[in-house]
Amino acid sequence: MRFDRPDSYWKKDVALFFSRRFALLLKMLYPVAIIVPVAASGMPAKYAAAVIGIVAVMAGTFGAGESLTVDLNDGILVRVALTPLSPYRIVVEVLAVNAVLDLVQLLPALLIVYVLHPVPIVWMLAATIAVFATLVTANCIGVFIANFTSSPADVLLYATAILFPLIYVSGFFRNQHPTGIMETLRTFVPFAYTDDAMKTVFGLSTGTKPLEILIYPSVICAVLAFAVCLTAPRLLSQRP
Repeated sequence: MRFDRPDSYWKKDVALFFSRRFALLLKMLYPVAIIVPVAASGMPAKYAAAVIGIVAVMAGTFGAGESLTVDLNDGILVRVALTPLSPYRIVVEVLAVNAVLDLVQLLPALLIVYVLHPVPIVWMLAATIAVFATLVTANCIGVFIANFTSSPADVLLYATAILFPLIYVSGFFRNQHPTGIMETLRTFVPFAYTDDAMKTVFGLSTGTKPLEILIYPSVICAVLAFAVCLTAPRLLSQRP
């Protein structure tokens, strides 16, 4: 598979994703290798759903954060900033393209999950949209982290500090029926809707409606993406 030299920053990520065959094979296989055995194992629904959520969160956050910090160290972002393109547009393209590429990686595993655990089409759609919302949120976190570090190693440290409380609030590995302030906080974390959607796919009722899963995380992601795009001038500025 051959690609022309990228003439836009976002095309670089697409070219890198598809041009290296062995790396592409690994990228497509590792979600399947993790998720499919869990889906076929008879593991309790809340834990199976948590595995898928964690895979999506990690793939989105570390992919965006490490890619941007590497390009920052290589001077690519500084050169991109010298082009006539708006820095806000560049960041929007980075978010959108990376989230779509992450979904491409996870989609084969998700399709196998839907075959092993058949649910109505509306729930398949809701679960897929929820996973995509999680990927967009994770990429937003990765871009945000890239504003404060030029070290790919530090991305892991900062991401852990941000993701751990969000994962906890989402309900992946704690009380499945929060009340009070924890219940309120949970409604603002897109990861929570992925958790609810996948629990439903695995046969555990959560009380969350498909329409809620389709709308709420999408709105939250739009707000997060807008906020992260405001950091574009800093992200593309030269660091000391």
